[in-house]
Amino acid sequence: MVFKELGILSFGKFENEIIELDEGINLISGKNEGGKSTIVNFIDGIFYGFSRDSLAKKVRDDIFEKSRPWNSNFYRGYIVLSDGKESFRISRDFNSDEISIINTNHGEDLSKDERNYLYSRIPQPGVLFFEISRKIYRSSFFISQRLSQVEDDAAEDLKNKIDNFSVSQDENIDLTKVLDKMKDDLYDLGSKRRKTSEIGRIYAELDKITTEKLNFIKVRENYEKTAEDFKASREKLKTLEDNLRGRKLFELETLKKKLREIEEEKSKEDESLVFSDLERAIEINKTTGIYLSKLDDLISQEGNSYEIDDYVEQDYKRFRDIKEEISILNENNFSKEIEIISGDIKNIEKTVLKCFLKILFSTIGGIGIVFLSIYFKKYFLIIFSLLFFLYSYFRIMKFRENKDLLNRLRSKLMDFKKKSMEKTIKKRGFDKDFAELLEKYDARDIRSLSEILEEKRELNLKNIFKKEYNESWKEKNNLEIEKTKEKITNFEGELSKIFEKYSVKNIKELKSLFYNYAGFDDKRASEYKYRIEELEKENLSGEMYSQESLELISKNIKETIMEISNLEGILNTLEESMEKLRTLEEKSFELKDKLKKLEYKRSLIELSIEKFEEFIKLKRRDTLPILRNNISKYLEKMTNFKYSEILIDDRFKIKVYDKFVDSYVDLHNLSLGTIDQIYLAFRLSISKIITDKKIPLVLDSHFDSYDDDRLKNTLDVLRDEEQVLIFSSSSREREILDKYNLTYKFIKL
Repeated sequence: MVFKELGILSFGKFENEIIELDEGINLISGKNEGGKSTIVNFIDGIFYGFSRDSLAKKVRDDIFEKSRPWNSNFYRGYIVLSDGKESFRISRDFNSDEISIINTNHGEDLSKDERNYLYSRIPQPGVLFFEISRKIYRSSFFISQRLSQVEDDAAEDLKNKIDNFSVSQDENIDLTKVLDKMKDDLYDLGSKRRKTSEIGRIYAELDKITTEKLNFIKVRENYEKTAEDFKASREKLKTLEDNLRGRKLFELETLKKKLREIEEEKSKEDESLVFSDLERAIEINKTTGIYLSKLDDLISQEGNSYEIDDYVEQDYKRFRDIKEEISILNENNFSKEIEIISGDIKNIEKTVLKCFLKILFSTIGGIGIVFLSIYFKKYFLIIFSLLFFLYSYFRIMKFRENKDLLNRLRSKLMDFKKKSMEKTIKKRGFDKDFAELLEKYDARDIRSLSEILEEKRELNLKNIFKKEYNESWKEKNNLEIEKTKEKITNFEGELSKIFEKYSVKNIKELKSLFYNYAGFDDKRASEYKYRIEELEKENLSGEMYSQESLELISKNIKETIMEISNLEGILNTLEESMEKLRTLEEKSFELKDKLKKLEYKRSLIELSIEKFEEFIKLKRRDTLPILRNNISKYLEKMTNFKYSEILIDDRFKIKVYDKFVDSYVDLHNLSLGTIDQIYLAFRLSISKIITDKKIPLVLDSHFDSYDDDRLKNTLDVLRDEEQVLIFSSSSREREILDKYNLTYKFIKL
């Protein structure tokens, strides 16, 4: 799309000023206060009417009043533009905001097209033709000297604008401020811990009420618990009294049974008991104990058993070998070699291409001279073709040399890549070995693993020495131990025969067998008879109970009676003080309801912040790569390949790659002129991202910070644009355009 004519009929200082424009570069020159910015504002006003985006009412910005005509009540103008196929004339009366859009090829009127009112109640033909809003238009196709003269401020300003565009598609709209506002709102709501916040104050008041309620709640809980305990104690007392009668009944039946057993055993006699067997068994048991003690002493003299871990030595050697191999691998930095060779290949490829083009053009030139000399029969001119062919020959030699060098470098690059891959595979294998050792020895890291292996290896060496020492004297006691074991075995065999004879398992059972048959205990029988008589006097009835003793049941009954008495006293003092508790509970309910709403609001803000941060992250991820690549392409041309790449990391720290120092340079370390070039590359990149339409670029005094080299390179880039309007108060742009024979149209204000 191209502006053909600017008709500034009545606008600012201009009256009936007609400016014709061409494709490519249009240089509009004038002194300071000569009207350059007025023309820039005129273009903005024709397409967007100085309107702010608002469908509720007509809202204009300050430029509307500043641009009023100086000497006329009329306030109007027009622009003629062409999209390459058709031409259009856009007229606007700024006072009434009436527009006229006519297709000059076939007379179609587009004034009422609804796209003119898509963003504002003031008609905006820019939306119809450019398909973008005024904010985006001024942030992309309008480029001024907008950076501060302080380089640090300029770098920070540029970083912020790139950041803003990557998220909002507008360099001047900072959505992170919206995010900060949401975080401020979240901070104002606060939390339970921050007592001065809104939520914190409610929590504090609830805590105060809860503290007051605790006294009354405990009173009610104590009353309810005491009543339940009183009822449970009464039931417990009844159960204990039933258990007491059942236990006495059980005792009576048990005593009767024992009395019968004693009387039956009295009538039996066992003549098979031989007391000499008991005496012999006691003697054998005592002697065996002596020999067992001796055996323990002998065994204890054998010394300790020291374990030797054969795997520790293997793992230690494996660990040391891996560390040595890794150290050897790290000595070779294949990545750096690959980076250097890749750079060399790129440079040589450019050289090869240049040689090829020189060969091609010199050959064509030589052939052309031969052809012309024959055609015009000026055969002596053929000798000049030899110069071209000779030059082609030397270029061919140079081409072959660079081609051979390029092949060798590519081969070397592939070799280094292969070695780098093998190195990576080996290191991954070593990482796996380290992981196995770390897991085996439960080590946190390589350093702790090394310490563990060193410690275990040292312990192994000590155990080996101790083991060899113990073996030297261990054999001395073996004979004595065997003799002692033999005697113990003989005594145990004789004792086992006695146990088998009387069907017992040990000396204790044998003693009990002889002592129980020693005589009938008349005293025990008399005691049983007396207790039976006392229990029968109580006329016991009910079910028998045998789980607890009479003494324990009687003790529990006394304790339960005392507990019932205490509970009755407590219940008499816990029947008041409940009215204030109900009041506090009502107030607590109101505060909790309010807190619930605030917590819900807080959760919504937290969710909004999370989703907004995800949105910003996704927008940056989608936009930044395209923006970065476009900026790099423009910047490479503008700086004559000095800066060929721009790098923007996750924290939005911006660096550019300086080819001559082979390193990335921080944005804050660049000159103001370079930063302005990056900004221009950024704005040109924006124009390519936001729309496919070719919209004229307007540069208002943008090149003030550029030196001549920067300006020449930048103008060389701009001449590829379909149309560029450069407003300047100096003659530098014109001098450079003329010096390098760049095509342009010059307009003197």
